[in-house]
Amino acid sequence: MAPDSSLHRHRAAGSEPVPFHTVFVKVTGLLLLSLFIFHFPAQAGAESTETSETLAALSLPGVPLNTDISSMSLARPAPSDALIGTPAVLWRNGIEIPAHEPLIMRYIRFYQGDGRRTFSESMKKAKTCLPMMTEILESHGVPAEMVSIVFVESGFEKNSSYHGAGGYWQMMAATARNMGLRVDRWVDERKDPIKSTKAAAKYLKTLYEQYDSWLLALAAYNAGTRPISCAAKKCRVKDGVLYGRRLPAHSAVYVSKVLAAMNILREPEKYGFEYPNYCKPTDYDPVLINTPLKLEEVANWIDVPVSRLKELNPSLQLDAMPPGSGYALRLPSGSREKFDLAYEVYSRR
Repeated sequence: MAPDSSLHRHRAAGSEPVPFHTVFVKVTGLLLLSLFIFHFPAQAGAESTETSETLAALSLPGVPLNTDISSMSLARPAPSDALIGTPAVLWRNGIEIPAHEPLIMRYIRFYQGDGRRTFSESMKKAKTCLPMMTEILESHGVPAEMVSIVFVESGFEKNSSYHGAGGYWQMMAATARNMGLRVDRWVDERKDPIKSTKAAAKYLKTLYEQYDSWLLALAAYNAGTRPISCAAKKCRVKDGVLYGRRLPAHSAVYVSKVLAAMNILREPEKYGFEYPNYCKPTDYDPVLINTPLKLEEVANWIDVPVSRLKELNPSLQLDAMPPGSGYALRLPSGSREKFDLAYEVYSRR
């Protein structure tokens, strides 16, 4: 910051001379003030910039940054399992949404009205899964906002199924297997939030590489590639230019539902929803099981409820591990040593 210009005014012609001792005091004061001004502000300015950038990084999407920090506490917050607000990862690479598209606005109004309860419940169910899912999507080169598909497909209900599709991402069994998931009478990995999201990310990336458009990838995710390929070939559809084209009507409806959910997730409060308190994923200890152990038996070994094991292993169809090739069982964090001791005794039988 430049020094105040009033400190540099020259003596006007005809003004009275100033005594030497007064001049000496003023000059000395000016020298000290100059040292203060040119030494301190450089450091203070850097700290001010750093503080502003930190506050900007911590601010929630859609909430204006409060630049008045004089009354704000800069103390580090206490550790918490809650991640307040929408994960920042969601907004790193947004998808272009056609502005003022009537069909999208229609479904936004639906989520605000008749569908409010269902959408709010989905947001609550997403509090543990969503941060992890968005991270997986981005690691595969897929926009994190594509997690909006789960809001439309299953509402974050892992046991949801419709016409053969199942799990969080509502994938058909054949598609899930092609993407590397196990789907049989023992295990259905479409119900696992981690594994199913990896498969969905792989599939979505494949569709994007085929169409060079995330909107068309969305349409193909729902309708399959054949009808969407025909529409894309005829219309040369690109991101942001989807509607008013020759896409199947049900595809346009599906894409509109997902984009409406995406719009709300960008700014929940704008549409009358509260910012969710997302939670950190639960830690676990994996162990490879090659025998068909019952969950009840394992639960007794490590002294936890069977429901806790089911929660950590949602892909298990039955209350036992599958025989044959083995299963990577997730144990509550810190229980591996207790399990190993019990399993060693069990193996000697």
